[in-house]
Amino acid sequence: MGDRMTRDVVIDAAVAIVESEGLEALSMRALCEKLDVAVTSIYWHVGNKEAILDALVDRMSSSIVTSKPRGRTPEQRIVSTAKSILSALESHGGLVGAAHQRGRLAVVFAPARRQLAIEFAAAGLSGVRLAEATNATLHYVAGHCITMGVISRSPDQSHTSVDLWPEGAPIDRVAARRLQDEPDSNRLFEVGLVALTKGLIAR
Repeated sequence: MGDRMTRDVVIDAAVAIVESEGLEALSMRALCEKLDVAVTSIYWHVGNKEAILDALVDRMSSSIVTSKPRGRTPEQRIVSTAKSILSALESHGGLVGAAHQRGRLAVVFAPARRQLAIEFAAAGLSGVRLAEATNATLHYVAGHCITMGVISRSPDQSHTSVDLWPEGAPIDRVAARRLQDEPDSNRLFEVGLVALTKGLIAR
């Protein structure tokens, strides 16, 4: 690695280990092997493992809102911001684990909380309503991410089929057929997010 060794190179390597093998795989030895350097070089550029974990939290915080809000209305920009947060959580879940381990989740979510609060304020909310709307949106996004993580680690459910309406559906045929199908989680996230945002702004 030689003179190409920098703090960012070390953190990039740590991120790669966490995201490919999990937080438990991150060690000074694993970093040395990945970078092909002596441990003293890592200490020089970043510090010990504690300092590396803190740097991972900072990296996650800087990437939690990966793009500027898009849309002409506050509602559209709130939805855009929430989707950006979800994308970051899905891409860097291991880094969220590092933040949780170090009691710094509030640090990670601070940029997202600020951005959502600004957009809800632009929609006319203030005081308790603004704070609750911001936190409810973050709660919804994080909850969806956790749920999908659990599902991804669960046994395959696609072979299980249950007839919801063995004696005939008391609802229209389109809805009954759709309810028999495997839910589209991405579509449901957006439907719920839009409904939540509209409700928080309108109430």
